[in-house]
Amino acid sequence: MKFSNMTAFRQYGAALPVALVMLLISTMIGLASIRSATEQAKMSSNMYDRSLAYQAAEAALYAAEKAITELTFKNRKIFKANCLNQDDHKELDTNETYVENDCPPIPANTFSSVGSENWENVTLNIKDDKEFLITGLAPQYYIERMALIEIPGLDADSPNCANYPYCPLVKALLYRITARSGVPSKENNRSIVVLQMTATSNI
Repeated sequence: MKFSNMTAFRQYGAALPVALVMLLISTMIGLASIRSATEQAKMSSNMYDRSLAYQAAEAALYAAEKAITELTFKNRKIFKANCLNQDDHKELDTNETYVENDCPPIPANTFSSVGSENWENVTLNIKDDKEFLITGLAPQYYIERMALIEIPGLDADSPNCANYPYCPLVKALLYRITARSGVPSKENNRSIVVLQMTATSNI
């Protein structure tokens, strides 16, 4: 009888380590769940911020395209950065000094705050109660004159140029527009989105 009582007493003592192990496992599962939820929230926030930055860069593209369409014929020839070749310079006769260099795929300071004064700022129009959404976003665009090209013009007898293959060719200036959602800086932790498009304008 005495031996049985001692065995039962020893069995009761095993409950504490088992409970502690279960508590440790539950704690680890809880911490993992909290960490996962936090990471998901951060990713969601980053995606939302990138979406806003993308829209800001798109707004800069549209603003640049509008700026080109509002130019006079004379100003179109000398508008913004010059990447034209020597033959194009002669044909346009803008009295600009030709510099033989290749234009990079994107402006050299696209991902730098240095030389940002050469970029044009765009004002975002948004209601006052949502102003906090665009804090830190300062979209800008950079326009380069790339080349003189020929594109189909409108036939005088057919405003819609129905006979497309026979449309007369007209000279046009090809522009490259680079837009970014803001000026990169250490103080600004927002996403920076850069977009490009080309536009033409008859001359």
